[in-house]
Amino acid sequence: MKGIKERFETKFMPEPYSGCWLWTTGLFRKGYGMFKIKNKSGRAHRVAWQIYRGEIPAGLHVLHRCDTPSCVNPQHLFLGTNGDNVRDAVAKHGRKVPMLKGEQHPFARLTESQVHEIREIGDSQRGIAARYGISQSHVSGIKHRRFWRHI
Repeated sequence: MKGIKERFETKFMPEPYSGCWLWTTGLFRKGYGMFKIKNKSGRAHRVAWQIYRGEIPAGLHVLHRCDTPSCVNPQHLFLGTNGDNVRDAVAKHGRKVPMLKGEQHPFARLTESQVHEIREIGDSQRGIAARYGISQSHVSGIKHRRFWRHI
């Protein structure tokens, strides 16, 4: 990872007051740094963990103590489960984390207009699924309003 580390270290700037290392190049939608290795984009804070701390065990996330998505300072990062992440957010913000719906959800594969189209199409659910790159059961859930019921 030596060459990767050298390239990585040209893409952040230390912030003297907070101690954060702020990512200065490409960002994902939620403000997390983007770093490419072999034409594959990854979150920069996860790459920082791997460079400075080692492998990330399966099932664990790299979380921020500083609550700054663009920070890649390994001293501000820690490993935790998804549950740890939620508890950390509640503790920091004093409220429940809002449930992201529809296109706002980070794993959304459809747009609201595509959901409207799926509900209107009279083709077979398997055909619709193939066209949109989703499963037949997902198409069924959309059509029966078990999924995307907010629209």
